[in-house]
Amino acid sequence: MTALLRFDGERACEADIEAHTPEMRGQRQHLLRQLAVTPGQRVLDVGCGPGYLISELVDPVGPDGAVCGIDISASMLDLARARCAPAGARVNLVAGRCEEIPFPDASFDAAVSSQVYEYVGDIERALAELYRVLRPGGRAVILDTDWDSLVWHSADRPRMRRILTLWEDHVADPRLPRRLGPLLQEAGFAEESLTTLTFLNRRCHRDAYSYWQVGFIEAFLAGHPRADPEETKAWGRELRELDAAGQYFFSLGRYAFTVVKPGD
Repeated sequence: MTALLRFDGERACEADIEAHTPEMRGQRQHLLRQLAVTPGQRVLDVGCGPGYLISELVDPVGPDGAVCGIDISASMLDLARARCAPAGARVNLVAGRCEEIPFPDASFDAAVSSQVYEYVGDIERALAELYRVLRPGGRAVILDTDWDSLVWHSADRPRMRRILTLWEDHVADPRLPRRLGPLLQEAGFAEESLTTLTFLNRRCHRDAYSYWQVGFIEAFLAGHPRADPEETKAWGRELRELDAAGQYFFSLGRYAFTVVKPGD
């Protein structure tokens, strides 16, 4: 089963708040360093979400550059348009899927995609599209999570395993990073680097990434046919109790592939 989590409506607003956490701010800074855009470049954000990374790319590309973003969620695009409105015509946000990027060949000098490709069923087609819209010599940075890297303390380990096994249904491939390198090579890209990020929380409060993950998981499992609502409630309650007792622990690994389209 692949139910996939949809970031519309309330979920989009929660993702917008989650983007303020130190973990997500640090992730964006890492992506910006890896992307290394220069003034005058055209940059594409595939799955731009609420537009935080796009808003942070506007200054590096300068007045002669442009930043474009695509997303399948109308709610996310609305948030991104409001956030990026001060940039005017230098930002172009459109509805689109990464399997069918709505831009011509060789349109961009650089591209970035964060936490998107693990949701895509036809990953080969999505990477072919990314390759197509980059100019020769263009750079891309792709970041995704391997959900086997998740360490989450619980006194009831069997229940935690059951919850996280069901949670895996929110993506098409919960372990994409371990095969993403060969897939990128098959698509024609040359790899420059593979870097890692670790999200580490020892508290569960609104400024912590994992606080919002608890809410996302609870909302996703509320609509999951194999989830036990009482078990989900007990799971969330235990995490909050562990936090109150000073025993909370959460760690998650993400992987950023920096690649180049051979050419110039």
